[in-house]
Amino acid sequence: MSEKESVGLDHWFETSLDLLCILNDQMGFEKASASWSHSLGWPLGELTSLTVLELLHCDDIKSVEKALSNCLKTGEAAHFECRCKNRDEQYIWFSWSVTRQGKQLYGNGHNIDAKKQSEIHTLYKLNLLEMAEQTARVGHWHLDTASGLFDWSQEVFNIFGRRPNKTEITLDDFIDAFSGSHQKQLWTLIQQALNDASEINTELVIKREDTQRRSVIVRAVCERDANQVIKGMFGIIQDVTEERLHQKSLRNKEELLSMAFRATSDGIWDWDLVSDQVWFSPQWKAQLGYADDEIVNRFDSWANLVFEEDRLKAMNELDAHCQGKTDRFEMIQRFRHKKGHTVFILVRAYALRDEEGRAIRMIGAHTDITEIKKLEQAKSEFTSIVSHELRTPITAVRGAIGLLNSHYNSELSDQVKKLVELANNNCERLTLLVNDILDMDKLQSGRMDLDIQPIQINSFLNTVIDNHRTYGDQFGVSLHCDTNGEDLQVLADQDRLMQVMANLVSNAIKFSDEKDTVKVRAYLRNKKVAISVIDTGRGIPREMRDKIFDKFTQADSSDQRHKGGTGLGLTISKAMVENMNGTINVISKEGEGSTFSITLPSA
Repeated sequence: MSEKESVGLDHWFETSLDLLCILNDQMGFEKASASWSHSLGWPLGELTSLTVLELLHCDDIKSVEKALSNCLKTGEAAHFECRCKNRDEQYIWFSWSVTRQGKQLYGNGHNIDAKKQSEIHTLYKLNLLEMAEQTARVGHWHLDTASGLFDWSQEVFNIFGRRPNKTEITLDDFIDAFSGSHQKQLWTLIQQALNDASEINTELVIKREDTQRRSVIVRAVCERDANQVIKGMFGIIQDVTEERLHQKSLRNKEELLSMAFRATSDGIWDWDLVSDQVWFSPQWKAQLGYADDEIVNRFDSWANLVFEEDRLKAMNELDAHCQGKTDRFEMIQRFRHKKGHTVFILVRAYALRDEEGRAIRMIGAHTDITEIKKLEQAKSEFTSIVSHELRTPITAVRGAIGLLNSHYNSELSDQVKKLVELANNNCERLTLLVNDILDMDKLQSGRMDLDIQPIQINSFLNTVIDNHRTYGDQFGVSLHCDTNGEDLQVLADQDRLMQVMANLVSNAIKFSDEKDTVKVRAYLRNKKVAISVIDTGRGIPREMRDKIFDKFTQADSSDQRHKGGTGLGLTISKAMVENMNGTINVISKEGEGSTFSITLPSA
């Protein structure tokens, strides 16, 4: 090389903005331009101690080494892109052209980092778009009207159930994927859109290569150039098969639900507790004499039709159910019918809850029980009339038999005395039965008035024992009271509680063996007062324990004949205790005795 050529080369190395270098056959630096320092921060003195491979990104070393080695071997110029490391350990993209002169390589590197970063960003966006299309089952397509070129995204292949098998695809390939007459329909829509610049929005059926038929939505808009001339069309295709199947399933369910609403006589209501939206079924409104359009679906509509007393009670019980204090809501409400009379409705409802257990919706049903209420009232009135009418003759017969037994007993033969005693016992049983029937009638109709007052348990139970001591002597059974010395008080109606205790204690005496002891205990349990009547008699069979509080039920049907009683005592006792905000239960083992326990609020 002449001196002039050498000076020219040095000048080129000094002024070039590209990275220039001369490498030996070991790929080490023989000479480097000043731009290496400007672009990458490497002092030229340090470069001579490095090979070019040491400055490359680890992912690029293998491909660059192969390209340079091939250039050294064959003399064929190498062109490649790679990332070079600057002094701060950051990588910058360069495009390289390398040629061979003897045993040296001449390299020219051009900074393409901005372009490359843009390509990477674009590729990232395309990947995101592809992921979004796969997630939404939406593919896009594009038609260039000038060239006739057609292109679609990977998701279109997925929707069509095809694999890319052609270097070029056409509009015909796109249309051929559709089923039967839908091909012609789509072609007509595309032609019409290109003619008048309209949009395409239609739902068609495709036939995949696996023979599946899928429902798809096709949408498209026209592209225009600067002169507003149509130059192409861009569209999307979306697989909506599952959505349509779901909609069909919902329609079927709605139709079944609608049929169920029409088939049942119950009224249905739905209350969205979040939005406060309320819906009443047509049958709900018809129960009150109204047409569907005569009652607005608002909370006020219910509030204006229900009795005030029932409305306040309903709101309290609904609130308790929403707070999870009750398993479900159920009560009888009185409504004003359109014609003015009262309608009795049995209302039942359940709350739907979110993941945190908050009530967000209430679904309920209305059952018209007005006729049942009328029957109950008629039965109650009949029972009351019959019971009262029976009292008068029973009292007269009982008085006559008592008079006969007390004044003329000495004049009666033994046979007549037995008949008089039998008649007297049956009068007593009839009197008990009439009284129990009247009590049941009052309890069922809600006409039994209670006077709830604090009751001192010690003196009360002593009175119970004294009242039954003579009765216990008849059976050879003693009585014992135990209150553990505690000064306990309960809130109850004293006369009704005495009636309950009389039933329990007399039963315990009747079903105890001679020389047994019936114990009456009182104690505090969970801030309430429990009263237990304990006997060591025959006990209650297992199969009867769940029925013992039912009407006309006794542990043995023969007991009614041999022990006396109406079979209503425990039923009445249970109802009275519950009306006094208490509970009653029994624990029994056959052959070992029974324990009846009452729990009442403490005063």
